[in-house]
Amino acid sequence: MGRILIVGLDGATWSLLEPWARMGRMPALAALMDRGAWGTLRSTIPPLTLPAWSSFMTGRNPGAHGVFAFRRLSPGRYETAGLASAADLRAPTLWDIAGRAGKQVGVISVPPSYPLRPVNGFVVGCMLTPPGEPFTYPPELAEELGDYEIDLAAPRGLKRDDADYRERGLPYLEGLLRQTRQRTAATRVLMRRAWDLLCVVYYAPDRIQHYFWPELTGADGDPDVRRALDANYVALDEALGNLVAAAGPDTTVIVVSDHGFGTKPERAFHLNRWLAQHGFLHERPFWRLRRRFIRRLVSASRRAFYDTPDRMVDMARTRAWAQTLEPGTSGIWVNVAGRYPLGCVLEGREYEAVRDDIIDGLERASDAGGRRVFTQVRRREETYRGPYVAEAPDIVAVCDPRFGVIYESVRRDLRARSLFGPFQELGFTGTHDAAGIYLFAGPEIRAAGRQGEYPIESIAPTALHLLGLPVPRGMEGRIFSSLMDPDFLRLHPPRVSDELEDETGSATGWKSAEDETRIAAHLRSLGYVE
Repeated sequence: MGRILIVGLDGATWSLLEPWARMGRMPALAALMDRGAWGTLRSTIPPLTLPAWSSFMTGRNPGAHGVFAFRRLSPGRYETAGLASAADLRAPTLWDIAGRAGKQVGVISVPPSYPLRPVNGFVVGCMLTPPGEPFTYPPELAEELGDYEIDLAAPRGLKRDDADYRERGLPYLEGLLRQTRQRTAATRVLMRRAWDLLCVVYYAPDRIQHYFWPELTGADGDPDVRRALDANYVALDEALGNLVAAAGPDTTVIVVSDHGFGTKPERAFHLNRWLAQHGFLHERPFWRLRRRFIRRLVSASRRAFYDTPDRMVDMARTRAWAQTLEPGTSGIWVNVAGRYPLGCVLEGREYEAVRDDIIDGLERASDAGGRRVFTQVRRREETYRGPYVAEAPDIVAVCDPRFGVIYESVRRDLRARSLFGPFQELGFTGTHDAAGIYLFAGPEIRAAGRQGEYPIESIAPTALHLLGLPVPRGMEGRIFSSLMDPDFLRLHPPRVSDELEDETGSATGWKSAEDETRIAAHLRSLGYVE
């Protein structure tokens, strides 16, 4: 069995990459497509960086590994339980399993990888790593990488019509280009070490596509911005060609994204306003009047103390409320007695009746033109499987691409007097969708071209099989067997093992509140948390 190189392109989508490869703009990618097999990789619900990469590396859905969003979900408490991290990942990873089998592994900026978990090989930290914290395992590895840049601050609120669009946008694109080239150079340095399985993730596609989607899809734009965008994708293609060449012809290459991308929603749907209108959420009387007085009498620096959801919502009478998981996915929580301090919905028949009523109503929710807001509204046990389903929202609602939900959802939804409004999150012009990418090329892979859709949970078991290792019974994704050479499959049929579970997830993952606050601010600028 040969080695495996996995190149992660965060947020990559075939809607951009396939035509660019065919046009000759990404020749390294085109060469892999010609000698391999590729298609759509279905992401998690929600299609979001942290749960999706967690499913990629564990072969399990969020209900079986415990990471549902960038924040810990908090059944039993009304306030957030803080940011999630690698400490919340409660399933063995591809790196753990391969390493225990004696394979040398390398993991470079794959989220979540903070706090660092030792492997049989090396790890470079991800976007969750607080500034100043050790970011490599083993620690001395940092000296070889020099001024390695894990992530880059985003230009929050960047808009094409703003006077400072070029002034803010061009330096950001230059920074992403620098980061991509630096990551490639660092990976080349680390590839000199012994490895059987190596994975590196590039963040640039996701960051670019959030802010520059119209320019990427053909709309006219500033020529300097267009040139900077082209340079970034050229650098990503060069990175792919560079790493593939360094890995050698006997290496199987897997290119993968955690989710796809599309244009931003046309309209925002104020889900908590809908819950209030239908009697599930109860607003406190006169909260608007009180807020008006506070804004007149209290300094701007202190208003946030008074402008909070608990001053707007009577939780003792509220049966359900919603929180945005990402702009296309909302979680609805039921205020169950015995689970929450002010719970008012009884377990059993009443709980199920509340869920039925909300699901029935949201499935029929539509705008004035009759367009349905949601494509999927399901109970958590219909959405997820595994031991951590009880940590998920009671209902999960997935928006039609034309509609989205907003962050700070309780406060901002209730301020809105109507159900629909403009979608203007952080200036984003592009948002995540579930259609990611996969591409396999190598000695055991057929030159089969475009193939059918697979779930993201299929990557880990397939990688283990290609390494000659058995697949743990707990992994859910089916192996990409249709892509493999029939002779290879005949000589190496898939094997199953009873892998021991990791006892992780009990630690907070953050050494200090300051560290968590700094990372939360960074994730907020990227549009990943409220």
